Amino acid sequence: MQMERAIGRVEPRMATNTVANIEDAEEPSNNETVVFENISEHGARLITGRRWLPGQRVIVSDALVNFRATAEVVYCTPHSLMRFAVGVKFS
Repeated sequence: MQMERAIGRVEPRMATNTVANIEDAEEPSNNETVVFENISEHGARLITGRRWLPGQRVIVSDALVNFRATAEVVYCTPHSLMRFAVGVKFS
């Protein structure tokens, strides 16, 4: 009998509470201010006030540290009352 090994993240994620912006890549007026819960070279977990659709192309930016990246929403799950946790993978 073969045992399956749980696969964890290859890279560490840095915990943070930095404020940023997320916008729909197709409709920039569809945007909101969010909080980075954690971030790595390849993705991030954001706390948002609205639901974003998996597969949706977005732009994540933070003017304070001159950061701007195109990303794809990987998941969106309820986080707390009226908040969602959104995982994005940077392009």
